[in-house]
Amino acid sequence: MDYNGYSLLISDNFYVECFREIMPLVIAIILLYLYYKNRITIIDTLLYAFASEAYTMLFIGPTFTASFFVGMVFFVDQAHQLVTGKLTIRKDYFILLILPLLSHCAVFLITQFYKDPFYYPGSKLYIFYSKPLYFYIKNYLPLFAIGSKIVQEMDRLSFEGFLNSIKKIAGISCGIAMLQVFVQLTFRNIALSEILGLQHRYLLQQINGPLGLRVQALFSEPKIFSAFLSLAIPLFARDRNYRMVAFAIFTGILTSSQTFWINMLAAVLVFIALPRIPSVRFKILGTLGIIIGLFLVVESSKEFFLQQYMANRHQKFYQLLFERSAYRYDHNEVWGKSNIVMGIPLQRDMELPVVDFLRHEPYLLLSGYGAGNSTFIPPNYFFGQINYENRVSGVGGHNLNMRWFFILAEFGIVSLVFFFLILTKATPHITFFQRNYLAFVAVCFFFSQIDLILVMTALLAAYGRQEQQT
Repeated sequence: MDYNGYSLLISDNFYVECFREIMPLVIAIILLYLYYKNRITIIDTLLYAFASEAYTMLFIGPTFTASFFVGMVFFVDQAHQLVTGKLTIRKDYFILLILPLLSHCAVFLITQFYKDPFYYPGSKLYIFYSKPLYFYIKNYLPLFAIGSKIVQEMDRLSFEGFLNSIKKIAGISCGIAMLQVFVQLTFRNIALSEILGLQHRYLLQQINGPLGLRVQALFSEPKIFSAFLSLAIPLFARDRNYRMVAFAIFTGILTSSQTFWINMLAAVLVFIALPRIPSVRFKILGTLGIIIGLFLVVESSKEFFLQQYMANRHQKFYQLLFERSAYRYDHNEVWGKSNIVMGIPLQRDMELPVVDFLRHEPYLLLSGYGAGNSTFIPPNYFFGQINYENRVSGVGGHNLNMRWFFILAEFGIVSLVFFFLILTKATPHITFFQRNYLAFVAVCFFFSQIDLILVMTALLAAYGRQEQQT
């Protein structure tokens, strides 16, 4: 089986793949049943779907997960209410609603009257202009509808209830991750591990550290799982549940994700190191500034750190904690160019090609290259990467983990400012910890693909009811 170039994601066992592809519908149906029976809130429904994205309908596409089906149901519900006059759109959110359209119009004008920097696989120009519409309906509108639905049900929700759900899912997911480790190390059975949520590519000894695997629980990827754990650890620490803090950190280490450590640094800065700054936005920008400054310090001393790693690279501890970091900073002589921007070692198959493209076409920073149009970035920017052939043939898109940068790249700097101002708005009555948590999530959003969680946090901070100070 080779579903349109996604062979790396497909199980070698036909029956295991059938199981994995039917699970998104099963999970979505169960969650929606519980939601409409008032057994769980919309927050729980969305978070549990988000935490089960290891299962996906690859024969349609890698983004057809339980989250997709749940989101589409809420989209249809909100669209029906809008058409029947039961729902109105707030002015500030109407701006967000039309931003992708404005970005697409700007890109159209640029390509027609100034310069066309894009690559059209098979010379199918019509796909370039229809792709943003597909992205808008499939990804953007459902997320917008989810936000509307959350605001609609705000009287049933609370910020603390949201935080409790994160803690509960994090605890369950840590248990699943330990089960994955036990099963794989005991039975060495890839098919069984895949049933439990692990992907084949995270079970390769030569690239996945001393254990030969990277745990992901039922999340879509280890780095998404690690990001979710990093969001839960400050909550466990606030409750003084140090056993769960240690358990979550240990599990985060087993994801072998460098994003986990960056988010942990952000947590220390936001909750401990920085003074009680009342402005959420100022705290976000200040924390990001400090993190980038620390990256610049590490980059200037990278030769020393690489020498230390090389001298100890056979030790399990160094392999577990520093192997992937060393790989990010090394290999410039292989690729012939540096992957470091503002001290941050970008992934050569993810953010770096987009950065290089925008460096060569800086005028696109105003409009972005258009929602979903990453497919049309010329493939020469991906030369040497495992996905190069897919880029040439125009298979799949190009997702970015650094989500503030993703908004900049797809929609442009004007849209980025609007998104930042709206998603970091907090009402005066929320608690100090909740303000800090919104700032923390927004900082983690710079490095992690946690769109849904930022939307939830932002809406609860802006429209949630007043709760007791803690």
